Amino acid sequence: ATSIDHRNHHPILGPQLACLPYKRIHLTSASTLASLPVYEKQRAYRHDRAQNMAKDKKKTLWMGIPGVISLMEEEDGRLSILDGQHRVGMMTLLEEEQKKFKSKLDGGELSNDPDSSAHELVNLDLNHILVEVFPHRPKVGSAIDSVDENHPDQDDKAIIFTEINKAEPIKLLDLPGVTNKRTRDIIDHAASHFYNTYSAMFSASQKCRAPNLNLDNLRDALFASDVIKREKIESGAKLVKWMELRNEELKDRFA
Repeated sequence: ATSIDHRNHHPILGPQLACLPYKRIHLTSASTLASLPVYEKQRAYRHDRAQNMAKDKKKTLWMGIPGVISLMEEEDGRLSILDGQHRVGMMTLLEEEQKKFKSKLDGGELSNDPDSSAHELVNLDLNHILVEVFPHRPKVGSAIDSVDENHPDQDDKAIIFTEINKAEPIKLLDLPGVTNKRTRDIIDHAASHFYNTYSAMFSASQKCRAPNLNLDNLRDALFASDVIKREKIESGAKLVKWMELRNEELKDRFA
């Protein structure tokens, strides 16, 4: 059961869990979040992506909805979704299916087995979604004055949205269960060797362009190529040697 203090209750977002100097934390229903507009500079909503997320979520209903949805609150109280629009879309799809299952269960059309996937979805709590709200800040005499000098075309929404999305996405290689430790160690050894040897050629950004390389992109490309299995490479040193030979071949071909 969830214990909530109802004394601080937002008329739209519901119970407030915490009020920090820079944001508030609420528990809000998925249906409420679905009714909110999305920040206009967000990337385009893709319904097919939300559908795939909903399909995958059905495999992990036991964990509920992880993460937090980020909102911006204007001076007049208007709210918009800064981060999490596809998760909101996913929850909307799950809620629609949840309602159908509830109706069928009530009508005796589905099994009463509590371990069934239908029961798992019916029991998924979509009424208490963790939400962070960044309130409007007065511009006069606040820290935003100095920020605006450097970002004259950005308001709070743009600055917060940019900061949230600065984090680089995790690579397939680093996801739990995707590969074994031995393969990862071989790739890490080789990638680190070239990073340390040719550091000037490496960029911190995953969006860098040739001839620059990004360390994580290199690691991911080596994993995706399946070179370790294909070439029967047994150590990081052997992968370094293989890469150096391929590089010499390319040099001879295009020099």
